[in-house]
Amino acid sequence: MDIVNEIFDQSKLILTGIFIAFISKIIYKITPTGFVSGGRYRTKEGAIAIYLFSTVILGFCTPIIYQLSSLIITNVPVISIISLLIFLANFIVNQSVPSWKHTTLKTLLIYLLSIFLFFLGFIINLNLIF
Repeated sequence: MDIVNEIFDQSKLILTGIFIAFISKIIYKITPTGFVSGGRYRTKEGAIAIYLFSTVILGFCTPIIYQLSSLIITNVPVISIISLLIFLANFIVNQSVPSWKHTTLKTLLIYLLSIFLFFLGFIINLNLIF
């Protein structure tokens, strides 16, 4: 039970880390053949500049994202948060592996399941209130 309590206590930091990973995956991707940003391969110098710039910007944005995570943790049902994590993890994994596509049947089913769970969490929460 100590692990569950620790995860709950650190849930804001965990969600913040997931958001940062998600944003960084949108900004750039490291592949076996190079560094891709904005849909184009970058030179080594360009890659270093993009990496450093995104690190600084995300560092400044982290307190804002932490506050957003805090609001999400306190106002969004747990099932909906878990579904959001599944959705983001599915997106990040599919972005990370070049041969994996967002439009395969398994991937689409995971997206649909996470969307269903997201709304289910709010529906269950509304039924508990009324």
